[in-house]
Amino acid sequence: MSAATTAARFAQTITQLQGRDRRDAVACAVIETGGLYPFPFPKRALVEIQLHGVCATGIGEDEAISNWIDKVSPQVEPQEVAA
Repeated sequence: MSAATTAARFAQTITQLQGRDRRDAVACAVIETGGLYPFPFPKRALVEIQLHGVCATGIGEDEAISNWIDKVSPQVEPQEVAA
């Protein structure tokens, strides 16, 4: 399975989680793939997440996780309307 596929599946899973459950799932995934996830984070710290070949940053864990999901989630292109 490619890193992009793994990332997309994980993004789908964590999209359905909220708050602490989402943060815990991301922390576990980062640690299980050999990364570091220091605790605790200050609330207004710049956080960088590198997971499954995708890097995203945000002010605080929640914003960084949301930005990571946005980067991984497929972007839907608007369809052209036939005239």
